[in-house]
Amino acid sequence: MNELFAVDELIMMAVILFSSFWIFLFNYRTDNKDKYEGNKWLIGLDLLINMGMSLTGYLLISIVFNNVPQLAPYISYRYPVGFLFGLTSNVSIPIVLKWFQQQITKKLNTIGKK
Repeated sequence: MNELFAVDELIMMAVILFSSFWIFLFNYRTDNKDKYEGNKWLIGLDLLINMGMSLTGYLLISIVFNNVPQLAPYISYRYPVGFLFGLTSNVSIPIVLKWFQQQITKKLNTIGKK
């Protein structure tokens, strides 16, 4: 647990949060302008959720690399893998949920036409 508060881990968490903020700013907000219209507080909430998902993704990878003995030879890979996993976790989850919603809508429309 102490290794989570090491200087290199804290720097990496700051990099993840900084990157997550810019991904949210340039991608997520422009795709959902209609959702935010009239609900300015929702922007802050979504930003907090996205940054939290990114940080959680990185922490998961970091904890796994530090605690699984078979990964000890690859411990130096935890930073790039954690960075990529952390940033893709906040991008891929909404994509999968949107795809799932489309599939359910398609099935319901098919059933409704019968």
